[in-house]
Amino acid sequence: MKILVPVKRVVDYNVKVRVKSDQSGVDLANVKMSMNPFCEIAVEEAVRLFEKGVATEVVVVSIGVAQAAETIRTALAMGADRGILLSTDLDPEPLTVAKLLKAVIDEEKPNIVIMGKQAIDGDNNATGQMLAALLDWPQATFASDLDIANNKAKVTREVDGGLQTLEVNLPAIVTADLRLNEPRFASLPNIMKAKRKPIDIKEASSYGVETIAAAAAKISGVSKVLTAQSAGLGKQIAEDIEATILPLAANYEAILFLASAAGKNAAPRIAAKLDCALISDIIEVVSTKSFVRPIYAGNALETLESMDAKNVITVRSTAFKAADNSGSASIEAITAVDSGHAATFVSESMVKSDRPELQGAKRVVSGGRALGSAEEFDAVIVPLADKLGAAIGASRAAVDAGYAPNDFQVGQTGKVVAPELYVAIGISGAIQHLAGMKDSKVIVAINKDPDAPIFAIADYGLVQDYKTAVPELMAALG
Repeated sequence: MKILVPVKRVVDYNVKVRVKSDQSGVDLANVKMSMNPFCEIAVEEAVRLFEKGVATEVVVVSIGVAQAAETIRTALAMGADRGILLSTDLDPEPLTVAKLLKAVIDEEKPNIVIMGKQAIDGDNNATGQMLAALLDWPQATFASDLDIANNKAKVTREVDGGLQTLEVNLPAIVTADLRLNEPRFASLPNIMKAKRKPIDIKEASSYGVETIAAAAAKISGVSKVLTAQSAGLGKQIAEDIEATILPLAANYEAILFLASAAGKNAAPRIAAKLDCALISDIIEVVSTKSFVRPIYAGNALETLESMDAKNVITVRSTAFKAADNSGSASIEAITAVDSGHAATFVSESMVKSDRPELQGAKRVVSGGRALGSAEEFDAVIVPLADKLGAAIGASRAAVDAGYAPNDFQVGQTGKVVAPELYVAIGISGAIQHLAGMKDSKVIVAINKDPDAPIFAIADYGLVQDYKTAVPELMAALG
């Protein structure tokens, strides 16, 4: 019997939460996070069933930011077998969570789902019931005792005025209450073993657009969210994006894309079909027709004014402050248009990591060609990034030499980042690399060459061999 246990990363229950000064939400900066207590109880119950021989596998799933992998590791250390992370920077509402969990359940086909009755952040107490409804499974909520035999679950549940006992056929949803059990503490050997257990990292958006649409609808200033789904759109095929966008273009004066690989792939094609110029990589909006963009690898800024009736624009998201989430836009599903082209998806080889996503990370540690090999890159950059909770970047030279994958490349021809902290190790500072990180709030450079160009923009520079400097930095960080 397979048991699926959803788990959530929340502010630790011992921490007194603080509301942000702008009243936009709870301040999560430098706050201790841990597994939701009700989820811990659910994991404990699943592991106990495994230890009794009732279950053959315990799978945990979490939905959230990359750091949610740490929550999954905690569950693995408690005794779960493997984990699934649906990666998203958004904080989905219970119905969206239920829809995503249903998609996972359709793939995993567990015999029972045991989950916490609620999360201590939103206190909604709704996801389990919604999930049961979407699956058309029986539900046994607020469980304080659970016994499974003969493909049935006998559940004692806490209700108004006392206790109630139900017997439900499997598969079923069971939500755990506080008195179901007392969760164990993970032992050091099990913590070490958990590091070797698999976590499958997937994009939450690959299970449908509901998560993204719900978050977009909350953005201030947005009046309507249109959603379209198809295999081609899911893989960001330019021809399919064009086919879906062009019929809508007559209703809008501007069409904006993120200045990502997908955006840069599709936007020029759409601009050509609309017979208008492409305005790329804007970092400032002067007016509805005037924009600022960097040229000469960021060493000069160009202000241009569009004379076209429509504008197709790619946007450097790092240059703009995120809008608040006080909106309530409507969501409308539209039909994805078949492009009719002979471009079809064949395969992909994606970098999967439980680290923060590079372009959105608050801290980045990057390595350059001076590290000399992929093994040295991993030995030096990875531990420091782990210590800082940082994403990993690399110079083009390091990527070209095979020290790091293409997805790590920072620079004019890679990814543009603007984290709060950027640590450059063994990077000389070629002009194309500086174009991708010079807007970082604090730049720390370590290089043994005192004439390295990167020192010209660094806030803190250390002229020292990284082989000495990085171990000293690691020791100082504790």
